[in-house]
Formats: sequence, C-alpha cells, structure tokens
Amino acid sequence: MRFENSELRAFRAVIEESGFKRAAETLHVSQSAVSQSVANLENKLDTPLIRRGKELRLTDAGKRVFEHAVDVLRDEQATLEDIVQLKQGKTEILSLAMSAPINRFYGEKIISAYYQQNPHSRMKISEMPSRSIISAVLSGSVELGLGPFQKHMPAFDTVSLYSESRYLVVGPKHPRFSTLLRGDVRDLQQTPLIASALDDPDMRPAVQRLRDQFSTVWEVSSLSLRVYMVQQGMGVTFVDRKLLKEHPLCADFRIVDDILFGRIDRQVGLFFRSGKSLSDSGKQLIALCQCRWNTWSDKGE
Repeated sequence: MRFENSELRAFRAVIEESGFKRAAETLHVSQSAVSQSVANLENKLDTPLIRRGKELRLTDAGKRVFEHAVDVLRDEQATLEDIVQLKQGKTEILSLAMSAPINRFYGEKIISAYYQQNPHSRMKISEMPSRSIISAVLSGSVELGLGPFQKHMPAFDTVSLYSESRYLVVGPKHPRFSTLLRGDVRDLQQTPLIASALDDPDMRPAVQRLRDQFSTVWEVSSLSLRVYMVQQGMGVTFVDRKLLKEHPLCADFRIVDDILFGRIDRQVGLFFRSGKSLSDSGKQLIALCQCRWNTWSDKGE
C-alpha cells in the first residue's frame, strides 16, 4: 500500500477549501475525481478520514493523513522550485537550520556576514528545536545544522564553535520557588521540565535521564514561550548565562544549583551528514563562522 501524491493533493484541497466542489475547482478536475481520490485513501486505510455533514470534519486518522499530505506536497513543491532554479543556472543555495538561542543572539550577524560575501545566493534558513535540526540534517531536508551537539553523533561531521553550560532555572512565581533553590529533589519531582526537546531516553543511561527527575516534560519549541512559562511559575527549564543576562523576562530567574544535574555542559557548532559533499555555500558558511565567531560572541564585543 502506498499513497499517491494525486490522492494526497485532492484530500488536502478538500480540507483547505472546505468542500469537494471548491477543491475540484481549485485543482481544475471534476468533483467525482476528487471524491474518488479521497475514497481511495479511505479504502486503503480501511477507516474514514472525513466526517461528512454541513461542515466537513477530520477524524483522528484524517488529521494525521492531512499532516502527512502537507509535508509531502511541500517537499514536492520545493523540489520543483529547485529544479526551475537549476535550469536557470542558479545552483548556489545555503540551506541552514539553527536553534532558537543561536538565532536570537547570532542569527542576524551570521546571515548579514554571509550576504555581504554572497549577495546573489539563494537561502533557506529555518529555526528549529535542537532535536528537529538533527533529524532535518540526517534526512537531507537541510544541509547544515547550527546548534548544540548530542553526546554521540556518529552519523555527522561536526565543527565546534564554542562550549556552553546550561543551568536549571526557576522563576519567583513558582509555588515551590524557595524549596527548589535549596535543591529539594522531592519538590522537583512535582514540577514539570519545560524543554525544546529531549533526547531519546533509550540513548542515555537511566541516571542521566532528565525526564525521570521531574513530574513531566513539556516540549515547547518556542524559546520565548518557554521563557514565559517559567516566568509565570509553570515549571523549570535549562538556559545558558547569556540568555539569563540578556533576555528581559529572565532577569528574576534563579539557578537551581544544589542538585547534581543542575548544569549541562555541551559543545555548540555546525554539523552535517557524514560522507556528504557540501555545497560551496555550505563550505563558505563554515569558513565564515570559524573565522568570525569570536568577533560575534561576547569575547569579541
């Protein structure tokens, strides 16, 4: 069994256009062809995807298929656009994903410096959680990642730019603020950890599984939202000293340093898939970061 892009395209159009007739008009096909495509998907999966009525509503299976359709057709469109550019002789492209803290403090400097050297290059720049960057580079949808390294990255070549320490912090609005500062592990186990993403727990020894030290883990990709949640006393999170110093909402955060896992040391830099031949744009960005990073960081300011 496999999905056909034509079926996914029809299904997505039905949802986005709120009806089979408008979907057919958008796709310039007959309404019966759209209906047949959706029916084919439902028959393959042996489950309904859409609840018919005055308003169309997706079933749980329909929601998942719709997400898949958006991803697949977006990649298809990106490939077609790339081919058009290649036919026109425009082969240079910088494809980069960076973490939210990197983007906040260094993104403008990196891209401005790159643009000065390559004003006519094409760019695809994304901000992603660290875990998502790993997956994107591994899948090939992004050439270069810029963010923290995992402890084990055998599938990647890495270019370290700096080391950082991240600290567990809590805000004064947290109901257990005072006891958490004293390192009360029992209170910590009643508190959510707010993180962009955590490594697969099966990849770490049990003693290092952070998720087991908290009541639950909330994975929130937005840096600003994570900071806001901690500021409102909803949980705790890990941040570096630069963010503590420069983010206005972090001014009152306090470091929980009386516990063994209150500090995480890691390397941060660029990485790409091992064995992959980098584009000239990718090589230029790496060389640029290696040459100028100290002038962009606190050491050079």
